[in-house]
Amino acid sequence: MYESSQHVIKQIQEKKNTVVSCISMIILQSVIYGIGNPITKIAYESITPFWCLALRFVLAFVLLAMIAGKRAIIELRSARIVDWLPGALCMAGAYITCNVALNMTAATTVGFLMSLPVLFVPVLSILVLHRSYCWSFFPAQLAAVIGLYLLCRNDGTFSFGRGEALGLTVAIFVAGALVFGEKSLQTLSALTVSLTQITITAILSIAGMLIFERNTDLSAIRPSAWLVIFYLAVLCSCLAYWLQNTALAHIPSSLVSLVQCTEPVFTAIASFFILGEKLSGIGLLGAAMLLVGIVYGNYVEKKNDTRGARFLGKEKSLLSNKKLY
Repeated sequence: MYESSQHVIKQIQEKKNTVVSCISMIILQSVIYGIGNPITKIAYESITPFWCLALRFVLAFVLLAMIAGKRAIIELRSARIVDWLPGALCMAGAYITCNVALNMTAATTVGFLMSLPVLFVPVLSILVLHRSYCWSFFPAQLAAVIGLYLLCRNDGTFSFGRGEALGLTVAIFVAGALVFGEKSLQTLSALTVSLTQITITAILSIAGMLIFERNTDLSAIRPSAWLVIFYLAVLCSCLAYWLQNTALAHIPSSLVSLVQCTEPVFTAIASFFILGEKLSGIGLLGAAMLLVGIVYGNYVEKKNDTRGARFLGKEKSLLSNKKLY
């Protein structure tokens, strides 16, 4: 019995290490996206949004298909379409609606709204994954939402119109991508899920390009924009998708969405060096609240994971007492 207890304790410790590794993956994803957001503005100086999306995801598809194409085909043959299509459609919807929203309202407002999956993920998890809501997670969500608002408001105004409504749709799509992605990973590998998401996004981006931006002059695209597209395809698509889906295979989508709230912080840092944008005192306060929410959310997650350790501790105590007789 003692050896069995030691084995379970070892498993709990390994799970803790896995959680830390997965959180690090999502933070790295946020850093990648944080750099990608301001440099995308540089690309938009010579290329339209749908063309940028189409070129980015077509290139990402080619690269990832070369790496995981054969394996993905084998996995998808034995999978149902409902195992991967909902998450892929949500991911595509998130990227496309985000770019449309940026043309209708301020980027800071969209940045706040698209970072609200932390609110929607627990609700969708109840509906899709039949998971109960952990109320101890609520203070972390509240701190994250307030922090995001302060960070993205940054002494500016905050209004709500058609662009803001579309930005809120982005958050719902991202939440759907996380929850359905977590469900997809129950039967498919992270690379296969990433490839399906990139493929659907590429198809819908090409459709939008042909409908709305058919007359774009490709010769006008500057070399700097091509470099941005390469960065977005390789790092923001292939690598970032894999990081997210790998993390989702081991930790709940609610924790992933909370850690992803760091993205506006890294966007603000990158924007300072790339675009010369600065955070005000309110923005810095928002960034601090984000970090508090993330640290507390991580604490709650670890606390829930270690409930079994208390039982094991009592069991070890009983075993020790038996040795006295």
